[in-house]
Amino acid sequence: MRVRAAAAVVAAALLWPGCRSRPGDAWPEASVVLVSIDTLRADHLPLYGYPQGATPTMDALGREGVVFESVFSHCPLTLPAHASMLTGLIPPHHGVHDNSGFTLKPGARTLAARFHDAGRVTGAAVSAFVLRSATGIAQGFDRYDDEIVQDPSQEDMGLQQRDGARSVESLLGWIEAQGDRRFFAFLHLYEPHTPYTPPSPYKERFADRPYDGEIAYADELIGRLLAPLRAKGALDHTVVAVTADHGEGLGEHGEQEHGLFLYRETVRVPLILRLPGRAHAGLRVSATAAQVDLPATLLDLVGLPAAGMDGVSLRPAIAGGRGPDRPVYSETFFPRYHFGWSQLLSTTESRFRYIRAPRPELFDDATDPGETRDLSAEHPAAAQAMNAWLDTQVRVGEVAGPEKVDPETMQRLQALGYVGAGGPAGEAAGPLADPKDKVAVFEAYKRALTLRREGKDAEVVKTLRAVVKDSPGMLDAWQSMGLALARLNRVPEAVQALEAALQLDPSRGAVHLALARVYELTGQAALLEKHAQAAALTVPGEGYEILATLRLAQDRPAEAGEAAGKSLAADSSRVVAHYVLAVVAERAGRCEEAVPEFQRAVEAQRLHKFLVVPGLHSGLADCLARSGREADAEKEFRAEIDTLPYSKAGRAGLAALYRSQARDAEARAVLEGVVTANPRAGADEYEMVVRTFTLLGDTAAARAWAARAHARFPADRRFP
Repeated sequence: MRVRAAAAVVAAALLWPGCRSRPGDAWPEASVVLVSIDTLRADHLPLYGYPQGATPTMDALGREGVVFESVFSHCPLTLPAHASMLTGLIPPHHGVHDNSGFTLKPGARTLAARFHDAGRVTGAAVSAFVLRSATGIAQGFDRYDDEIVQDPSQEDMGLQQRDGARSVESLLGWIEAQGDRRFFAFLHLYEPHTPYTPPSPYKERFADRPYDGEIAYADELIGRLLAPLRAKGALDHTVVAVTADHGEGLGEHGEQEHGLFLYRETVRVPLILRLPGRAHAGLRVSATAAQVDLPATLLDLVGLPAAGMDGVSLRPAIAGGRGPDRPVYSETFFPRYHFGWSQLLSTTESRFRYIRAPRPELFDDATDPGETRDLSAEHPAAAQAMNAWLDTQVRVGEVAGPEKVDPETMQRLQALGYVGAGGPAGEAAGPLADPKDKVAVFEAYKRALTLRREGKDAEVVKTLRAVVKDSPGMLDAWQSMGLALARLNRVPEAVQALEAALQLDPSRGAVHLALARVYELTGQAALLEKHAQAAALTVPGEGYEILATLRLAQDRPAEAGEAAGKSLAADSSRVVAHYVLAVVAERAGRCEEAVPEFQRAVEAQRLHKFLVVPGLHSGLADCLARSGREADAEKEFRAEIDTLPYSKAGRAGLAALYRSQARDAEARAVLEGVVTANPRAGADEYEMVVRTFTLLGDTAAARAWAARAHARFPADRRFP
């Protein structure tokens, strides 16, 4: 490419943004459905020449619609790419550069907001935590379903996502409820993101290619979404778009997944448009297009303006078969934010792709679609022109770094396979490493996270020791190693690793919280308090919650309530903070305050399936019983026992309730479970049963259990 030609392309690009096309068809009365399939490579679809795939739904949409062959994402990460997809802005303009530490700012003119302002109802259902509404991505939607059950411990569940079938069911229900109203519906499917675990029959059919199996399942889900629209004839009055946020490495260039590099396999995405009445069926558009062109196109197709977007409408390409062929900007700051390596930027145009890196690369995708041969030395003018164009799109020194990320959010993102906590990159002491030279270290770190999810902590430690030996500044590796050592009960080593992480970033809230939990296990209250207070400075929701539980254990209820209140002010979904407030009120005899607080904790816990809070249901039950709501109390006592089969509070409380109702046999059976349901029951459990029967006035049962206790523990003076 000559410098003059590149300059002309740049000039053309400056004229395009915000312009709305006039030629071709428009459907002002049509509804719009946008489906985003996370991590879908275009070249793994039969529509794009892949013979081993099985995607009949997308194949049919391609036959009935328009297929765009050269569409490129602006970032190989879910949140930044979706921010571009839903705003029509490239990352330097919408400000989201990573999955963690960034939010779409309030007031963003999203695609949903534009449709809403034009009188359409707007609804969405997403399938992964990374697109939770707290990121700002839900702006403009009347209804945004991001209800995904969470597992704070993450080892048992591993993933913070939901089956796309649930998202389809949710969105279909919403669409059907709209009747004849025009709507904009957005569906996000997390298949085929890692881990590749397709359900049957795709699990068996694609046993050696599980990524393709997940794609096949995603295709089935799209079919489920569109089938009711097709059946009632609504599909021919709807604009349907199917695309992806980014692709997947699958081992090419050494990257198994995505985020580190900007090679074609991770930034080229499919785009299929099915228009009302099957207009332009079978058309294929080869011109290079950008992800930001999609929202501009959807607006234009229903007669709405796209002013203020970086993208341009592809309607002229549909009408005339030609597109703007503008250069496309892509970026990944992921290696910079998380590991201290260099960020990457790229320019994509009709022939060449240029990647700015410490060792820049130029590829001719027409002859080398696998991007295996660097041509920058052979075509220096093209490389220089494309590099210069990047400076018109972003000033790297002015890109804001990520904000602090709370540890629970980071755990959930890590469970999805996203690494690091988005720490500040800081000023480099020298040249930054080229990610190409660090891919083996990166993949080793990713393997450590996989081992962590499998519960193989000894192997995690071994792997991460090698990682930090190569890259001692990799804070995330020190932190993950410290947590693994703590789970192995190698406390001194865990503290050493976590302190090494704090040397790199003294304000890292996740590390302070990890140290607080270690010191909670060792009973070192002063150190626990120190690190909980430090954590509260940057992650107040969790930091103050830990302080609240400490103060409650120290029988300092006023301070416990104050800390819990600060926790909830930062994050109203904190389960334990609600519980602490409830217990403080209960102990003060204020059950009218305690009951709603217990209920808030129960409701918050609903989305934390594996989080167990001992005493949550029994505390609520106790207050309900005192208020005369005995049936409700029995239900909550049962819930406590279902959660913790040998719960002393749950069984003693329910036994007392049954005894008050003259249900003596049931009372005895329930209370005896403190011992019989606990395979590790010891003298303390026997003593609790004897004492509780005595307090309940059941002397016969008390004597019988005292005798059993004496026979089991003859040297214990509590059982003469």
